[in-house]
Amino acid sequence: MAEKFRRIKKERPRLVKNIFTGKFLIAGLVLIFLSGLAAWSYWGSDVLREDSPGQTQIVDRALAAVVCRNGECFWLNKEGVSFNKSGKTAGNLVMNLEDKTGRDLKVGAELLNPGVMAELFFLKQKIYEEFGVSLRMGEIDNAKLSDFNFITQEGRALKISTGQNAYKTIEILKQTLAEIKKAAPTSGLEYIDLRVPNKVYYRFK
Repeated sequence: MAEKFRRIKKERPRLVKNIFTGKFLIAGLVLIFLSGLAAWSYWGSDVLREDSPGQTQIVDRALAAVVCRNGECFWLNKEGVSFNKSGKTAGNLVMNLEDKTGRDLKVGAELLNPGVMAELFFLKQKIYEEFGVSLRMGEIDNAKLSDFNFITQEGRALKISTGQNAYKTIEILKQTLAEIKKAAPTSGLEYIDLRVPNKVYYRFK
C-alpha cells in the first residue's frame, strides 16, 4: 500500500512571528506618513487668490508658463495664476516669459489673463505647425499685458499681440514671410512686428 507524504511547513514561534509582523506594519505606517508629509508640504496648502480677499481657493498646480524678472520666477497654471515661486524650466511645453512691466509679481496673483494664455499657446503651436518656427523666450513689454516679443530658435524676434485676431496674425505672417523670401534671404532678418492692426513691420540687420 502506497504511503502518502505530506510536506511539513516549518513555522516560526508565535512570538518571533508577531515581532516580524509588527516591524513590517510599523515600517509601512512610517513610509505612508512620510509620503503624506512630503505631499502636504507642496500640495497641501491652498493658494490665496488675490481677487477674492478673505477666501482660500484651490488653485490648479499644473505648470503651463513661467514669468521671471531679474532671476525671480513664478510658475503659472493655464489660468495664468501663479502657484509657486521657483526657477526657470526648459522644454517646449512650458512657456518662458520675462516681465518688463514693473508691476508687482507674487504667488496667488493672476499674472496673465486666461484668454491671453490660451491665445499665446494657440499662436505658438500654429506658428510651429505652419512655418516650423519655434518660439523660445518671450517678453511682456506693455502694461496691457497683450504685447509680446518672442525670440525664435534662429535668434530672430517675432512681435505679436493677443489683442489681434490670431488667425489673421498667422495669415499676415505667412504673407510677410513669402514676401521676404522673394526680396531677400531670411538669414539677415532681425525682426517681424505684427502688433499693429492691418500693418506689418520688419527689419534686416
